[in-house]
Amino acid sequence: MLSLPKKVKGVWYLSELVSGIVIFAILFGLTWALPIFTSWTLPSWLLSALYVPAAIMVVFGFSMVHYRYAVYHYQVNPTDVEIMRGFFYRRLTAIPIDRVQNVDLDQGPFLQIFKLQKVVLVTGGGHHSIEALTEEDAIAFKDQVMTLAKEARHEA
Repeated sequence: MLSLPKKVKGVWYLSELVSGIVIFAILFGLTWALPIFTSWTLPSWLLSALYVPAAIMVVFGFSMVHYRYAVYHYQVNPTDVEIMRGFFYRRLTAIPIDRVQNVDLDQGPFLQIFKLQKVVLVTGGGHHSIEALTEEDAIAFKDQVMTLAKEARHEA
């Protein structure tokens, strides 16, 4: 099975950083702005009860990036596309090639920074994604899957 490009770790770290900033901005807003705009304040024990789990969540998110990368794999076979992911709960998803209707390439702002693309396999029953491939690999992957899908439909 193939691994994602190592640059995806940068995307995940950046995503965790932005999430942490948002969480702490909200908590800071509660701590600082609430007494200014309202007549009541939060007790210090409640603030601690909010900040400590938030900090733990942010640290846990950063520490899981390496493990998330280590267990995320994909593979294209003549009969299916397999995506394996999950640290605590491993999930192997096999998408039959003849069920693939389209392959979309998405690129959000973080992926653009690292020149990566998200690959989304669209089937009649939903969609499955590979979180990030290099732009060249994503195009090659899309072409390979669509060629195999057309061949599988003509054989059936």
